[in-house]
Amino acid sequence: AAHKPIFQPGDRYCAMSRTKHRAELLYRYLIIATKRLTDRQLMILLAIVVGLAAGLATYVFQHTLEFFRFSLTSWFDIDKASVLYFFYPVVGIVIATLFVRYVVRDDISEGVTRVLYAMSKKGSRIKPHNCYSSIIASSATIGFGGSVGPEAPIVLTGSAIGSNIGRFMRMNYKNSTLLLCCGAAAALSAVFKAPITGVVFVLEILMLDITVASIIPLLISTVTATTLMFFLNGFEPVFNLDVKYAFQLRNLPYYALLGLICGLMSYYFTQINGRIAARFARIRGMYRKWIVGGLLIGTLIFLFPPLYGEGYESLVDLMHGNVDALFNNSLFFRYRSISWVVMLYLLATLFLKVVAMSATNGAGGVGGSFAPSLFVGAFT
Repeated sequence: AAHKPIFQPGDRYCAMSRTKHRAELLYRYLIIATKRLTDRQLMILLAIVVGLAAGLATYVFQHTLEFFRFSLTSWFDIDKASVLYFFYPVVGIVIATLFVRYVVRDDISEGVTRVLYAMSKKGSRIKPHNCYSSIIASSATIGFGGSVGPEAPIVLTGSAIGSNIGRFMRMNYKNSTLLLCCGAAAALSAVFKAPITGVVFVLEILMLDITVASIIPLLISTVTATTLMFFLNGFEPVFNLDVKYAFQLRNLPYYALLGLICGLMSYYFTQINGRIAARFARIRGMYRKWIVGGLLIGTLIFLFPPLYGEGYESLVDLMHGNVDALFNNSLFFRYRSISWVVMLYLLATLFLKVVAMSATNGAGGVGGSFAPSLFVGAFT
């Protein structure tokens, strides 16, 4: 005798329908429950949620970058130059480009610019895929050696988290914008473990109004994200430096001179970045950009390994006076004790960082310019 099958063809769809119905009921109850809160209470609660989500996204992003870097380079002999430095960056750029073009199918470059555009033209609405797409594409780019920074992608990620939480909770434009800014501030604060950094960034760059109603949620979200990073990633600061000497007034002219030189370097940085970006914009075809950009970046990183990735490791070595570490895996390793070679090596690394950064972005990589600017300032 024929037996009735345990699962009927429509059972799966009935189960999916029941799950969807339960989710809709839960969502409806959530909206009704939050109606009992005042606007200020609700914004404080959502600021905590945004801070936790942005902090967790930053933690995942940072450890993904560390995993790529450790897996790809930790086994190199420090006294020998590795030819893999020549090939790694183009692999990361190809992965990022293919992911953006065929999976995301949206422009996710220039993260801060896209946040500003969403605030002014899109009603502070950022597409949901930006909650994760920038992390994936930027991890591939930077993890494989692309000489760009992680700050712009993580700011876009945090902003997308705040924007989508605001949309989920049916917030108006004003509150959605505030949650977007909370996400951006929380993500940047988590990167540097510095809450005030995120607040100042939002007030200066995203131009949020300075009112009590906006400052309090910003502070709550940044402190929440930073606290989460402390528990997950330890209490050590990003740049752990002890100042051993007191300020002396007679050194003031040197600080002024340093400021003048850094201003000139900033002009060089922006001009070279713009010109190289324009050159790559004139290159037709994705494959040509890969070839030109890959050859340029690979050659630079092969000759000067400190250009690999965002450069924070080299920046910290320089801060602690560990100049020898900058010559690891370099063709010039044997000359690290010769003063004039060290000076020329540092100068070349300083002036070529912006070239590597611009070529990475121009070839299709995903990353920002904030970390490279810190790198250039430190080497200056």
